[in-house]
Amino acid sequence: MKRMHVIEPKRYQSTPHRRHWQPYLLALLILVVAAGAVNYFRPLPSATASLEITAPATVTPKLAWPSDAEASVGAAGYGVLGTSGSQTPIATASIAKVITALCVLQKKPLQIGQSGPTYTVDTTDMSIYQNYVAEDGSLLPVQLGENLTEYQALEALMIPSANNIADSLVRWVFGSQAAYTTYADAFLTQHNINNTNIGSDASGFDPSTTSVPTDLTELGLLASQNPVLMQIASQSSVSLPIIGTATNYDTVLGQAGITGLKTGNNNVDLGAFLFTATKQINGQSIQLSGSVMGAPSLDTALQESVALAASLEAGFQQATITQAGQKVGMLRAPWGANAPIQTSQSVELTRWEGTPIALQHHLDTHVQSGVIGSLQAVAGSAKSTSPLRLAYALAKPSFFWRLTRR
Repeated sequence: MKRMHVIEPKRYQSTPHRRHWQPYLLALLILVVAAGAVNYFRPLPSATASLEITAPATVTPKLAWPSDAEASVGAAGYGVLGTSGSQTPIATASIAKVITALCVLQKKPLQIGQSGPTYTVDTTDMSIYQNYVAEDGSLLPVQLGENLTEYQALEALMIPSANNIADSLVRWVFGSQAAYTTYADAFLTQHNINNTNIGSDASGFDPSTTSVPTDLTELGLLASQNPVLMQIASQSSVSLPIIGTATNYDTVLGQAGITGLKTGNNNVDLGAFLFTATKQINGQSIQLSGSVMGAPSLDTALQESVALAASLEAGFQQATITQAGQKVGMLRAPWGANAPIQTSQSVELTRWEGTPIALQHHLDTHVQSGVIGSLQAVAGSAKSTSPLRLAYALAKPSFFWRLTRR
């Protein structure tokens, strides 16, 4: 019997060279997997946003400017809105008493219903009175030893425009005309009223007290913030010692929304009027001020002020920047997704047509759903704000994009 020869399979053995690379291949594989995991789980980059919002253009409102005088108008929160004429300094006449009243009320503040300290007329006050009698200026008769409260003195100052009380009041409160002048200059500087000169008296009778309409308009806006002064100026007449009933020279109170403030006329400025007014515009109360200087007569200045005040209302408009739910932009993600940005509510405000609307926005481009920021429109003191939100959530990036992104 023949012996069979069994052929065994050939056994291959790993070479030392192949065993050398196996750990490196494994490490590389682990590194690739780790890098992919890190790339996948690292924070997503922020998206980019673009907004397309246009504010209404500005226009110059047509106002009833006087043809024979300098003038200016303004509104609280907006400042001076417009001017007419050369704005050359001219005598303020009795409008200077508004500066006197505001300085007195800053030095000796009053609340509504308060009378303030009582002052006694002495021989110096009698001399002041007699001087104004001789000069034929507006005045309030006084008697030696008579008592006047601060509130009564301010009424005499503003309603019958008593020159003698203006000079006596600053002596009572500040000690002297010189001390008052120093105080008034600082007061005007404090409120950026820089083209007004305080003259030799507190009444404005002497033409050395001068100003320009823009300064007086700012002065009127400042006065409108003082409830005591405005309460006094809004009266058509007052009852005062000795004289009894005194009538306001401001004969146009209540017309075109006029609430005050002070007339003026002397030999240099025959007709001047500083007015304050309140207008209800689109449900909002807007405080206005205006001044007419250098008119041919006081009556002319008053009537021109009424026309000017009446024309102001048309210069304010309800401006709508965006409607609620309106698309105002897009949010775009690096992975190709995008979503519209829209306002949650209307952005609208009442503005003077000549005042530009400034648009301000804040966006958080890391947010991918819901509220993403805000939009605000500002014109003067008027503001309107709306949240900005995404119309729908930004689509998530794909697995492959997250894994392979750079």
